[in-house]
Amino acid sequence: MLRNEKGFTYPLTFCIILLATLVLTIQIDSYLAEVRFLKESEAILKQEYYLLSSMKRVENILIEGDEELFSGFFTYTDGTIHYESSQLTETLFMVTFNVKIGSYPDIKGFGYFDEESGKMIKWVERN
Repeated sequence: MLRNEKGFTYPLTFCIILLATLVLTIQIDSYLAEVRFLKESEAILKQEYYLLSSMKRVENILIEGDEELFSGFFTYTDGTIHYESSQLTETLFMVTFNVKIGSYPDIKGFGYFDEESGKMIKWVERN
């Protein structure tokens, strides 16, 4: 029985091919997860950048005192930001930002601008 090698090659080859397929499947799944993570991270970073840059632009508008521009929108390459400001007290404004980038969910942010100090004093972001 030890010298009988008939039928030994097929199961061995099958096991090697099955093992290689399993390893390849795991690697492909890992790669696809990384690609999805990269796209989500890119979208989140774009949203944060758009919020920050629009906040600075609105801050300049409020410093200049253009009452016509207290609400509007900014367009960027991949999305738009709609902003609207309202006066809470004589020197405090609340600015609401809505970010829309492609098919990702909208992000809402609130900034509080103080006229006395001439800058945004508080920033709150909501998903």
